[in-house]
Amino acid sequence: MAPARLLQRNVRVAARMQEQYVDEEEEEAGDEDEAGLGTEEEDEDLDGSELDDEEDDSGAEGPSDIEDGNQLEDGDVQQRISSVSFGVLKKAQDVLSQKRKRGSDEAPEQDHKLETLRKRLRQIKDEKTTISSSQRQTERLQDQGSDDQDSDNDSAPSEEGAATTGRSSKHAPAEQTSRHQVTRKRNVIEVPKRNIRDPRFDAFNHTDSTQQAHTERAYSFLDDYQKSEIIELKSALKRTKDEADYTTLRRKINSMENKLKSKAAREREQEVVRQHRREEKGKVQAGKTPYYLKEKEIKERALVEKFRGMKGREREKTIEKKRLKESQKEKRRMPRERRVDG
Repeated sequence: MAPARLLQRNVRVAARMQEQYVDEEEEEAGDEDEAGLGTEEEDEDLDGSELDDEEDDSGAEGPSDIEDGNQLEDGDVQQRISSVSFGVLKKAQDVLSQKRKRGSDEAPEQDHKLETLRKRLRQIKDEKTTISSSQRQTERLQDQGSDDQDSDNDSAPSEEGAATTGRSSKHAPAEQTSRHQVTRKRNVIEVPKRNIRDPRFDAFNHTDSTQQAHTERAYSFLDDYQKSEIIELKSALKRTKDEADYTTLRRKINSMENKLKSKAAREREQEVVRQHRREEKGKVQAGKTPYYLKEKEIKERALVEKFRGMKGREREKTIEKKRLKESQKEKRRMPRERRVDG
């Protein structure tokens, strides 16, 4: 179909629509639906009549006549288009949009169904939330109850709790299943375990004085070994000519002698304590209150016993050393002389 004929048909439709709107305003009693249906039927009649006219014209005319007619129709269409107002075109556009919207009149039923489905979904969701909240509360109460039971059963576990397969709560200890194979070994006769003990590695803090004294008496032969070793080191010290070896030997001899001296001093103090206890034991039996020596008194009595066991020359040497040591301490404590210019 030529573009001129299409424009002509659209103009005719617009004119007929304008006349129809005028008739509707005069009547003011028709429904919008009836008016819409009428317009649709009229449009179909117009389209059918126009198509019939076009077929008749095309069948009667030849190719030259068709071209002349097309040129004349183009001029008529242009004149008619120029005379059409914008208001008529706007009304025609509104009518076409209403036709498209009429197909949505059937939608309310679908909207109603959708709304009912939405309500049902909301109801199901609310029920699920309420059920989940109630389940959380019950689980919380069960956890609290199981915690209380665990605290009560910690002191005395029962067999009923051990028989359950699942854990009462996440805080409960893991449970061992009873479906594991038990060993077939049995102890027919219980043999006492032998505890092998080495007194050299016993801590002195965990041993009492009596056990320590017994150990020292049992291993007193080690002192003789140390004394003989000191004699050998002194002979090696006399033979050596290297200064490094001399210093190492001298340091080792001094350390061993100091160990022996400290051990002898400790034994003297222990002997003083034992002697005092024997004396006080007789006094307590006589009805007197016991007297306990202080550390200072124990050291003084041990020093007296030390000097009693020395010979005259040795005692004088030790006393002279003590006197020199004390005099040096006094000199260090005294302030230095101040020089005064005369």
